[in-house]
Amino acid sequence: MNREELNFYLQQADLRGVADLSHRIEAEQQVLLIQKPMAQTLLLPVQDPVASGSFYGGEILVTSVIVRVNGCDGWAMVMDEEEDLAFHIAVLDGAWAAGLERSAIEQLAWQGRVGHEQRCREQAAEIDKTRVSFDLM
Repeated sequence: MNREELNFYLQQADLRGVADLSHRIEAEQQVLLIQKPMAQTLLLPVQDPVASGSFYGGEILVTSVIVRVNGCDGWAMVMDEEEDLAFHIAVLDGAWAAGLERSAIEQLAWQGRVGHEQRCREQAAEIDKTRVSFDLM
């Protein structure tokens, strides 16, 4: 697991586990809030398959935060207005950068990855049920 994947997969992990580990790091390490959790909107770029260009399909609501753990910056951006989740993930990202609790953070991220992949398979199975076979018509 690399650092670039942490933010996404930690959002998919057990939220209680993410919060508990974040609280433990806060209690044992020096955690400084650099940028408080802030809700904002981002433009969502969409690829146009016909014209081979892109356009903005709309806006999405996100929450971002920056912290410093033992001198190493941690950052998170999560979907929706989720200040606590963004803060906890930023703490874990900063701890990862500082070399702290890496195995515990990676375990949570892998749990999130497995859960995400399972949900994707389930969604694909649901979509497959709607497939029409024109040969049978």
